[in-house]
Amino acid sequence: MFNPRCSYRPDLQKARQRLTDQAEAEGKSKGFLFREAVLIKIFIFPGNKVNKDAFTVENGGINQRLWMLANKGQCFRDMVIHPYVDELVGHILGKDFILSTHSANIAKPGGVRMGLHTDQWWMPQPVKPGEDYIRPSQISRKASESFLNPNTDLGISPPVVANCMWMLSDFTDTNGATEIVPGSHLTGAHPNQEDQSSYPIKQALGKEGTLMVFEGRLWHGTGANSGNTDRLGVLTTFCAPQFRQQENQTIGLDRSLWDSCSDKLKARLGFKVWNAYGRIESSFEEMIEPEPDRIGELKPSKE
Repeated sequence: MFNPRCSYRPDLQKARQRLTDQAEAEGKSKGFLFREAVLIKIFIFPGNKVNKDAFTVENGGINQRLWMLANKGQCFRDMVIHPYVDELVGHILGKDFILSTHSANIAKPGGVRMGLHTDQWWMPQPVKPGEDYIRPSQISRKASESFLNPNTDLGISPPVVANCMWMLSDFTDTNGATEIVPGSHLTGAHPNQEDQSSYPIKQALGKEGTLMVFEGRLWHGTGANSGNTDRLGVLTTFCAPQFRQQENQTIGLDRSLWDSCSDKLKARLGFKVWNAYGRIESSFEEMIEPEPDRIGELKPSKE
């Protein structure tokens, strides 16, 4: 058992209600209906085709995901710039981190375990000078030998990702509480996707309102829900500003929200230029706009 201690109490009820309302509405719009933790029906998609892969083991069974939460409620946007995030994620990544993805995972009764993974699976491993290496664009989620059994004499990669798990309901040993392997972040290795039976897996148990912060190298995954209640979790993933975001926040942000976003939130969404990276034109820009002025093909005027 692992018990996170940091408590997130402000607006807990509001966030939970917003999440459940959004989940029900999105479920209906996408073709399936959840009510009281039970799948009522799988609906027909356009063209009268049933989405037969919607609830496979590979897709988490009956679990429901919601993405791009920055668009789906002020309570979710507030999470991105919460003081706990500033302090704890800033301790891991430094002050200029950005939002990678802001999503919810509702683990429902009957939901299968996700399996362990890291959120830095794409990070190249250290190599000896002159040694051949896996080309960065060819790294895949299915870890190769150098990721399963790394040569730690060369060192290990530092953390460049940090996660915040906001527990909007109790996380218990029966409802799908997050599985972790303590200390795995210091091994330099990735978990074997074929067989995880030998790993000393623990579950992160916590009361509703708990905030669990962990870095991206830690092996983790959603647990199986063998109980009879939903497990409501919001997972907010941050990364260092030189890395690509999972969700394209700058394109995906609802433009009607722009004027209400603070400069702090805009920066954390990725609109702040970092050492000339992320700019549109001038390398001296500090912040980009959602609808920037663009200079196209020009010709000198004939006067």
